Amino acid sequence: MRKTIAVVGTRPSKSSNRVIGPEMPSAELLAAAAKLTQAEAELQEAELDGDTEFIGPPPPAVVTEAESANEAERFEEISRIIGAEEDSPYDTLGVNKNMSPENIKKRYWKLSLMVHPDKCSHPQAHQACVQLNKAFKDLQDPDKRKALDDKIKLKEEQEAFQVELKAMREAAQWRRLQGISMEGDDILLAQMDAKVAQKRDEWMTTLPPETKPGMTMHSTTRFSKSSKEGRGDTSAWTDTPSERAQKAKMNYLEAYNVAAALASNEQEKKRENADAELVDQYNKAKRSKSLVEKHQDSLRKRPKKKGKQKSAKEEWEGNHPWKPWDREKDLTAGRQNVKLDAGNMARGLSSRFSSRSFQRNFL
Repeated sequence: MRKTIAVVGTRPSKSSNRVIGPEMPSAELLAAAAKLTQAEAELQEAELDGDTEFIGPPPPAVVTEAESANEAERFEEISRIIGAEEDSPYDTLGVNKNMSPENIKKRYWKLSLMVHPDKCSHPQAHQACVQLNKAFKDLQDPDKRKALDDKIKLKEEQEAFQVELKAMREAAQWRRLQGISMEGDDILLAQMDAKVAQKRDEWMTTLPPETKPGMTMHSTTRFSKSSKEGRGDTSAWTDTPSERAQKAKMNYLEAYNVAAALASNEQEKKRENADAELVDQYNKAKRSKSLVEKHQDSLRKRPKKKGKQKSAKEEWEGNHPWKPWDREKDLTAGRQNVKLDAGNMARGLSSRFSSRSFQRNFL
């Protein structure tokens, strides 16, 4: 039995137009609820794939007929079920779309008793049994069966049209050989002569995701650690139905725990906010002001003194005959601007550290 979580802050609205307000859940909670819904759908799908329970007790005649089948017949039925397409339940059960639901159920009972892993030693008996159960459940659903019947009907109409078109083209080609022309023969023969350009499959033209385009400059004799990208989680390729169902259950539990934690946090925050509002209302209504608040109120109500306020500069200039000391002006007073001439400096250095200009004569 699964648990359900009520999204905090959502209320049923009488009108169709819903307005986003302060009661709307947070984005994290909405994302967790969406993830939980997806995990629940995956869990239901996994349970549907792994469900091996038979529907209804089979009649004794069907049981006797299934038990009379030998090992070769059981192996043949399993091979046929495994070889059938997954989206074709009729082929899996070996019936047609015109068969009644009662006969389909009898056919399912017989096959389920024949291919059951306890009755047959075939290594793929369990897989065939799961595929058979899924096909029968699809045919039991009226909507799925109607969609499947419509698909089969459309396919039959297309096949009939192709057969008729082929016959018309052959007739037009025969008339051309006899020198007879009829209206529409040119169109039929033109479509017949047109050749469809062959296209390569995608796996021939695209690289796998773990291989980057480009040619290496050195010979590769071992696996590269830097030039390949992983494919991600590939466990779904080899998971059995039971493992897939177990993973779906774990994902559902994880999503449920995340959503439950976020929902509880939202409720706790709202409860704390409501308690804080009640405390504030009680304090404003019942409790007196503190000494600090009284002091602040007295400072606000105290009248301000009106008078002429002079700056320190004006008071200094009015009371003293000299000017006050200014750092920027007084420190630069009396200094000379020194010009650094590269030529004069070079001459001074050469005259001081170079040798004398007169020539010495040695004996």
